[in-house]
Amino acid sequence: MEKTVRLQGSQQTLLITLYAKALDNRSPRPLLGDELADEVVRRIDADFARFPLRGGQIAGLALRAKVLDDWAREWLARHPDTLVLHLGCGLDTRVFRINPPADLDWIDLDYPEVIELRRSLLPERYGSYRMAAMDVSSKDWLAPIAGGRPVLVISEGLFPYLEEADARLLVQRVVDRFPRGQWLCDIYSRFAVRWLARSWVARTTGAQFGDWGFDDPREMEAWHPRLAFVDEPRLSERAEVALLPARQRGLYWAYDRWAWLRRLGRMARYQF
Repeated sequence: MEKTVRLQGSQQTLLITLYAKALDNRSPRPLLGDELADEVVRRIDADFARFPLRGGQIAGLALRAKVLDDWAREWLARHPDTLVLHLGCGLDTRVFRINPPADLDWIDLDYPEVIELRRSLLPERYGSYRMAAMDVSSKDWLAPIAGGRPVLVISEGLFPYLEEADARLLVQRVVDRFPRGQWLCDIYSRFAVRWLARSWVARTTGAQFGDWGFDDPREMEAWHPRLAFVDEPRLSERAEVALLPARQRGLYWAYDRWAWLRRLGRMARYQF
């Protein structure tokens, strides 16, 4: 039976990223190969045709997810005692793609409506995995989560929806709470966020975006004295890019070589 989805505003954008991963899975040579995302899309009663995703956008969303997955696997291999906080998880199936040991503490967090939808669409996962319905921009969302251990924070596609002050406080609260960890995220320039606010994404969903951004990922280091930029990926050197058509491969080559293009949107890894 198909599940009717009733989401409003920015919450509807989780359907776009889910749909992109499903379309990637249906391609002859998937970059991410997220079969569960494809299965979930087929179970949802929603008009996905209203999202005019093109090949480059599908590949970009799939590749972004793959990079963050690989970074997460690297950290977890070195720090098996980690707590994972997946902020603004939407309907992302990352915990199933990575498939960490059952005793690894992993929390998927999002608004109550989204978590309710997640529970109804995704399979149960036993062990130390759990979902939490909360607004991560609220003051006390970390109160029930124990600190004192390494943490891996993943916030894919979250920052553009927050005001700068809320994003800064979010980072400060997490870094203050844990002795060490990594933060995996994507960041955008102010120009890119303004463009996003005028794009088909905003027109189709009514999503609201902040009005801030970074031209240089090191700017985020100013948010906390313990926060340090580690690196960003060279996308043209990723093995998955070789699967793309020549024109799309050329775009990733340009992305890695032209700073103005990277400023629009990039993935970044931080440590503290």
